[in-house]
Amino acid sequence: MSLSAEDRLAVLDVVTRADEAASRRDADAYVALFDPAAVLDGAQGRHAGREALRASVGPIWAAEGPATLHLTLNPVVESGPGDGRAVVRSVLLIVDPADPPAIRAAALITQELSQDSGSWRITRRSVAPAGEQR
Repeated sequence: MSLSAEDRLAVLDVVTRADEAASRRDADAYVALFDPAAVLDGAQGRHAGREALRASVGPIWAAEGPATLHLTLNPVVESGPGDGRAVVRSVLLIVDPADPPAIRAAALITQELSQDSGSWRITRRSVAPAGEQR
């Protein structure tokens, strides 16, 4: 089943809010966008469940430096397997906003989302180095 334009916008809103929370280093706002059983995986390990996510993001963000911007580029939203599911594939740039700005890292992101009671939540966020194929 294809996603409605309204669902696609709602999914993109969740992805954008996650980047914004990461840029502010707000672990509570970030984790609130995830399903309680969500998984975050990639080079920094595998973290399952909101408490593990909350514990993992602080050290990950600290390794980026004191202030960075998390910018999602070229998100492609597709229907996921089954109703109320979506997959978003994108490029994440982590930018140091100093003068001049500098790209600190780039990664390929795949996020799976599901809809429950009208709200979209991230169920899986996979991070791969930008040089890897997806």
